[in-house]
Amino acid sequence: MIYTIYKFKYRVGLLSIVAGLGGLSIGVIIAHYALFPADEVVDYFNWIPRGWLPVTIGQLIAFGASQILLFGMALLAWNQNELTWAKATYYAFLVWIEMTLLLGVVPSEWLNLAQGPLEWTGQREFIKFPPILFLNNEVSLSLAALKDLIQMGISTNFLIAGLVIAYMIQDINTKIEQTKTRISDYGKEVIKVKQDG
Repeated sequence: MIYTIYKFKYRVGLLSIVAGLGGLSIGVIIAHYALFPADEVVDYFNWIPRGWLPVTIGQLIAFGASQILLFGMALLAWNQNELTWAKATYYAFLVWIEMTLLLGVVPSEWLNLAQGPLEWTGQREFIKFPPILFLNNEVSLSLAALKDLIQMGISTNFLIAGLVIAYMIQDINTKIEQTKTRISDYGKEVIKVKQDG
């Protein structure tokens, strides 16, 4: 039974790695070649539409594929054996890659999109609040401020999600450890007996 589960995890992990690498390649190709000017002819990839929307779609495909790839890499090494330093280092490396993507690459690409093609600058107004709310003073929110609010929300939510998932993983390991039985040096299962006190 345990061998069958391990074999299933291994197959799903391997399939996820292959799918992730394939999707990552497709997303990067789309994002790269969609950046070319509309009038420039590109061999083999001239069929890719140009502009900020295809670039963003390519980036989203690449990001989704990177998540599938990291899931497969984690699943491939996950088993019920005791955690070793090598395995802990491997998982720490995967978490570092994940947090770099979530807290570095995603907010950076959002800022590149908002500041570049979308032109969310401080001169463009997003909303003008009614003066009665601010003692008859004119107060407005620019698109640049909205862009920064969205970026802050992205980073904060990813950080909170990372902390919650880390806590849940720790809780899973605690539950697994509680269900394990210890075998004594004599080959018998150790049973804890509650004493009346």
